[in-house]
Amino acid sequence: MSGAICLATWRCSPATGRGWRRTLIAVVLTAWGGLSAQATATEPAAALVQVRLPIVGTRDTQVEAAILKRLATLRSRPGERGVLVLEFGAAADGEASGSDFGRALELARFLTSDRLAGVKTVAFLPEGVSGHGVLVALACEEIVMPADAALGPANGGEPVDEAMRAAYTQIAARRRTVPPAVALGLLDPARKVARVSTDDGEQFVPLADVQRLRRDVAVLGVEELAPVPLVLTGRRGRELGFVRLLAKTPAEVARGLGLAERSLVADPAQAGGWRPVQVALSGAVTADTVARVRGRLERAVAGGANFICLRIDSAGGSPEQSLVLATWLAGLDPADVKTVAYVPREARGDAALIATACDEVVMEPGAVLGGDGAATISPRQAESITAAWRAGVARPRERSWSLPLALAVPGLVVRRAQEQATGRTEFLTTDELDARADRDAWQLGAEVGAGPIQLTADKAEALGLAAHVVDDFAGFRQTYGLDATIAAPEAGWAEELLTALASPGLAWLLLLIGGAGLYIELKTPGFGFGGFVSLVAFIIYFWSQYLHGTSGWLEVLLFLAGLVCVAAEILVLPGFGVLGLGGGLLVIAALVLASQSFVLPTNDYQIRQMQWSLLGILGAVVGTTAVALVVRRWLPATPVLRDVLLVPPTSEADAIEEPLDELVGLTGTTTTRLAPAGKALVGGGVRDVVADDDLIEPGQTVRVVAIRGGRLFVRQG
Repeated sequence: MSGAICLATWRCSPATGRGWRRTLIAVVLTAWGGLSAQATATEPAAALVQVRLPIVGTRDTQVEAAILKRLATLRSRPGERGVLVLEFGAAADGEASGSDFGRALELARFLTSDRLAGVKTVAFLPEGVSGHGVLVALACEEIVMPADAALGPANGGEPVDEAMRAAYTQIAARRRTVPPAVALGLLDPARKVARVSTDDGEQFVPLADVQRLRRDVAVLGVEELAPVPLVLTGRRGRELGFVRLLAKTPAEVARGLGLAERSLVADPAQAGGWRPVQVALSGAVTADTVARVRGRLERAVAGGANFICLRIDSAGGSPEQSLVLATWLAGLDPADVKTVAYVPREARGDAALIATACDEVVMEPGAVLGGDGAATISPRQAESITAAWRAGVARPRERSWSLPLALAVPGLVVRRAQEQATGRTEFLTTDELDARADRDAWQLGAEVGAGPIQLTADKAEALGLAAHVVDDFAGFRQTYGLDATIAAPEAGWAEELLTALASPGLAWLLLLIGGAGLYIELKTPGFGFGGFVSLVAFIIYFWSQYLHGTSGWLEVLLFLAGLVCVAAEILVLPGFGVLGLGGGLLVIAALVLASQSFVLPTNDYQIRQMQWSLLGILGAVVGTTAVALVVRRWLPATPVLRDVLLVPPTSEADAIEEPLDELVGLTGTTTTRLAPAGKALVGGGVRDVVADDDLIEPGQTVRVVAIRGGRLFVRQG
């Protein structure tokens, strides 16, 4: 209205005022068009309910219950009709014909009753429909089907009686999706139908009534519809005006009706309630991790689960393995199994590909989706990942591929695109838009970001990647109406314990225990308590990190090589320095590599992870030093453990200042066990000595045989 007023003002204005008036009109019309597009972009509430054929037993009541459950959502927007899409498909046995007439009639009457006032019903027939399922399709306001699918025949070869004719006529007259004459033509082989063009318009009447019609109006043409009984393909139905839209998938239906694609996802719970299961994916993504998670998912699906909660807490690690799991998830039929990725903390890097391959993503407020992860994707990898994602995930699910890939793949620039006719918004790269057949209908807008894009929960929800944002897992259960207890086919308690031990805090504690035990072992004769504790701590550390996906044989071998070098420095070649320094560096490198999935950091996330790894090792070293001081000070004074640790000299008087070369050949007595290092009274003082051959017990006579690296080497006798 305002636009028309502005135009009228412009046309009546003097010529001298045309310049500024045109500018004003352009601004007004632009704003008007923007408001119209914004209003059009508001997608109506929608829901999809499956109608399993044949309609027998209690299937009609199951469909009614599923529809009633969604009525509140469909009527949630005042003044706007929600869209209910009924997807017709064969049951698990694959037999679609043989619907019971009474059951089909009850469902058809329900669909045309006042209980569904304010809701638009759409029959989606991806494989067509025959038998009395046709009656239910005719009870919907619109019909959508592929071009080559067939509607009819409706009688299924059974005799047609007056009750059937009356029912089809009544439903067709009430809904007016197809004329009553056409409805009877679909049902009764004896009812031939004609398409008659008159000066009053086009009519569909029984062929026997054409002569009577000629007496009332001027008939311009008559076309007898074939075959008998009548069968209409989608293409023919579209031509005759009975089929609203030609579409093969729910995604195409959503686009054709201007609906959100995720609103037309089938609900597997319709057949008998959710049978949920929860599977966790944590830590680095590796081949072993993917195989373990996929095995649990396959067992859950085989066991009858129809709702999978994939709990993801990962920064990725292997784009190729993430694609393997994402492709498997995309291959699940959403009509049989609903997959939901639950992200309480993070799904970074290629782990975001796994999350977005699920039917829906649910995040907690502080969670992160996408961005830099544990793996760095090279340009060559980016090309192969893009091709694999488009073929294995995006195409089977009829989804856009740009935004999910941009969460992990560097260099992808995603922009907001708006369909000019409807105002519908998608997020596309220039390449994806150029590849679309309807590219001229879209207009690119502002840039969303360049990959890898990191999204918060609110941003992911605003972009349509996250379906819900919940405070905790209790909110997740409430959102989907799940029971308090969700089955989790995880491994036993041992793996749960080791997974917990792989957490940074407990992993550092293991390093502290291992370092303290190693110190105690070096200060005690033989292989004792300290060595055992250290061995167990380091075994659990490397094993837990292996299960976490960050450690392998390389880290273990580096650690062992480092220990051997340090031991050689202490016991064999004391004072040389190279072996000790190199061995220490090998130990540190092994511990750092075991706590991360990369070798050298190449992005911000990896730099932060390496900083945390080094900080953890530094904390373990500081803790080990503190424990060593405490042990050295208090353990020798403990009554039970005083013989465990080597006792240091008690006074400075014990230290002898004369040159060590003069001690060669002297004899003395061991004051501690030599294993091989220890203490001995030689030359009037207690000295640090090393046994040159076998282990020597306390109180034995020894003789100094050599001096190497500032240490006395002794032999018994």
